Amino acid sequence: MDTYDLFEQQGTDPFDAPIPGEGLTSDPNTPKPWEQPPEFTDVTEALQETFLNITDGEVYVDLLDSIREQTPLDMMVQTILFGGYMRGKWNTDLMLLMVEPMLYLLIALAEHNGIFEYTVYDGEEDDMTDEEAAQLLEDDIKRMQPQPKLLKQPSEVIPDSLLSKIENAPVMSEAEGEM
Repeated sequence: MDTYDLFEQQGTDPFDAPIPGEGLTSDPNTPKPWEQPPEFTDVTEALQETFLNITDGEVYVDLLDSIREQTPLDMMVQTILFGGYMRGKWNTDLMLLMVEPMLYLLIALAEHNGIFEYTVYDGEEDDMTDEEAAQLLEDDIKRMQPQPKLLKQPSEVIPDSLLSKIENAPVMSEAEGEM
């Protein structure tokens, strides 16, 4: 049985697919919102607009419910910021600059509403405690410090014939400056 027969059994046409690069083209007369200049180019202005949008009525209630349900805040930030990018509010560079302040904004809103149990990111509970991290760091520092080298005795490295010459060499004091 050849490959085309497998496609026929599944009821799919292997040649019914987009042309490579087709997704990168669009009608220049109707560009997508993210293909146009962004509405915001300043982090502060973009954050203020976003704050107004997420604290508006039903959106705010849904946001706080999601935080109470332990939805990771980083996922909420990604959703909010990517949605703004898709609507042409900001470009990708500004979106990345907004990630950290937006996360802190959600934390502040949660705590303002008496929600002190929230998940910042998925897997947060699996992280080690501060004490465990401090002990691990201390162990790493000890391991990375250079260990003292045990110096060999001159008799182990220098031939005896040369050792006798060194012992018989003249001794010069600092004051003399000469032999």
